[in-house]
Amino acid sequence: MRLLFSGRNGSALMTPKKALAKQTSRVRHKLRDPWLEECAREFIRPIAPELCLRIRVGWNTRLRSTAGMAIAAHWQVWLNPALKEISREEVVRTLLHELAHLVVSYRNPRRRLAPHGSQWQMACAELGIAHEPSTHQFPFETRRMKRRFLLRCPACRRSHQRVRAPKSRVACLACCRRHSGGLYHEQFRLELVKIA
Repeated sequence: MRLLFSGRNGSALMTPKKALAKQTSRVRHKLRDPWLEECAREFIRPIAPELCLRIRVGWNTRLRSTAGMAIAAHWQVWLNPALKEISREEVVRTLLHELAHLVVSYRNPRRRLAPHGSQWQMACAELGIAHEPSTHQFPFETRRMKRRFLLRCPACRRSHQRVRAPKSRVACLACCRRHSGGLYHEQFRLELVKIA
């Protein structure tokens, strides 16, 4: 028996082998690292034991100008492979920096918080990197991208420029903090004003 998977609109069909190949091609640039995952679990276990089972850590070859990134929606941390050329200490420090973002998201579900705010600083201190700067000065190549999308808050009328159009609903952080306790509220959903 041959299984078929429908595409987005239901018209395109593909075999399981093709579907698997398409899925793996998307994540070919990401490589999980067992040593990094074990380090991350050891660091997080004392402050968020439940998070240890969910976390995924590795290298992302697409990272160019940033040392690392945390994706709280999937409990993932990806590091720039160029960190290996700098030092093992910087790898661990960047890992801790990104883990602090996951700890903040874990402790404050459904709340939009400042990426490097007081909760993040507190998580950094608990992970042993108190007074961590929000950015590092590494010799990575930088890339400037034109911010083509202008979004505006209907309540406060502040403008926000973005490189890409938002794929989901996005609200004004300042208004959400001020009027709805940091939770998303449809009243403050950003409107697309212009595309450059």
